[in-house]
This record gives sequence, structure tokens and C-alpha cells, in this order.
Amino acid sequence: MPSSGQHLCALLVLAITCGSAYGAPPMGRVVNGTDATIESYPFVISLRGATGSHSCGGSIVSNQFVMTAAHCTDGRKAEQLSVQYGVTKIGATGPNVVAVKRIIQHELYNPSKNYANDISLLQVAEPFKFDYKTVAPVQLPALNFATPQVDNGGDGTLIGWGLNETGGYIQTTLQQVSLKVYSDEECVARHKGSTNPLYHICGGVDEGGKGQCSGDSGGPLLYDGQQVGIVSWSVKPCTVAPYPGVYCKVANYVDWIQKSQIILA
Repeated sequence: MPSSGQHLCALLVLAITCGSAYGAPPMGRVVNGTDATIESYPFVISLRGATGSHSCGGSIVSNQFVMTAAHCTDGRKAEQLSVQYGVTKIGATGPNVVAVKRIIQHELYNPSKNYANDISLLQVAEPFKFDYKTVAPVQLPALNFATPQVDNGGDGTLIGWGLNETGGYIQTTLQQVSLKVYSDEECVARHKGSTNPLYHICGGVDEGGKGQCSGDSGGPLLYDGQQVGIVSWSVKPCTVAPYPGVYCKVANYVDWIQKSQIILA
């Protein structure tokens, strides 16, 4: 099991750190990605803390709900959070900012169990208006959708505004990076049993140097046009080989996502 010092993309980037990063020049990309635009990913959002600084990523799942990681909401109140959406470049002053009305954190979220059930929904105070150009819902996989079961995995994409490297800077321009989505077996093997296919899916590259870092937490991992992962945790320093990033496996929570929305809509 990775030590507490190794884990945590699950450690949120503190608001004071993110606030200072807004004024700092980006140093590279997240991690070794390239600039992206909201038109390519109209569902991606920036989850902001009380000061308006970026803390986590997320994705729009319906006109009232955003999906993110439970470790991004744990111990926080709805009134402390807001969502910036429909923008390529994030900023503390907006635009397109909506308040959070309610946090629906998975009832079995367990950080001591390698971040099991690391998923939350946020109900926004005002419904999104979809234009399907810069604002649209993400496509979810079928319930229990199977991850790639071949040696070379599948072609995935991570998007977000997280640090370009451990100790680096939050990016103000949305970033994308192409990753390998690992089979369940290889995900478990590379993390020496610290992941569980019931909760986790892995994404990275064999040689390291590409993938998630702090500030990407809660953001989407895409495969075949669907969101199959939510950034959860990683061995530090960010993207170190041979450990791919670990994500909450969205396909195993599709029923929970749907039921939560029906109950609270």
C-alpha cells in the first residue's frame, strides 16, 4: 500500500496556494499535456473554494448536477463551494459561476480504504442551460462497463487545470493529456494490490511523466467518448513510474448517480 506521504492527488490544493497560483505564470503543462478548449470538453468544470480559487475538477452530468471526487467535498459545506463552467480559462472573478446548493457525498466513501467510493454529486443553485457548444453533460458509461482487458490497455484522455508537476502551478488554461487506460489486472499489479477493481480504474503511461497531479482531483478520465474515471489519488511525485494514476471507476456508480439525482431533483 502506498504510504500517506506517497498518496495524494487526493490532497486538495489549498485555497491559499491556488489563489497565489492564479497570479503566477504557468510552468509547463498538467502533467506534460497540451492546451485544450471548452468546446472540445463542454462538460468540464472547475470546483472553487470560498475565495474563488480552483480546488478540484469535475464534470456536468445533468442540468442540475456536477460530479466530482468525494475527497473534494469531504468536510466542506455547500456554501463554501461554487462551480465555474463553460470556460477554457478559469479565474477567481468568473465568468460563468454558479453556487452549490447541496453536496451528495457517497455514503460509503472511505479514505482509509484507498479512497473507496470516491465520488460526490453537487446540486447547483441554478440549472445549467445547455448550448452543446460550451455547456453540455458528459456521457456516462453503461453500468459495470468493462475496462480494457488487453495488454496495451485503451486510449484515454485526462483533462483538467491541476499542477503541471509536484510543487508546480495550477494552470489557468484547460489542459488535456493522452493516457493509457489500464486493465483491472494491470492496475492492481502496478499498485501491488492497493487498488480494487470494485472502486478503481488506472490511467497513465508505462514510462511515467504524464497524468494527474494535485488540482486535477475530481476531474474526468475519458475513454471511447465516455467518462470512465474521476481523479482520485496517485503515488507521489506526480506521474512517477511505474504507478499510473488511480481514478474512481464511474461505471460501477452509474446507478448511484442516477438514483441520487432522482431523489434530489
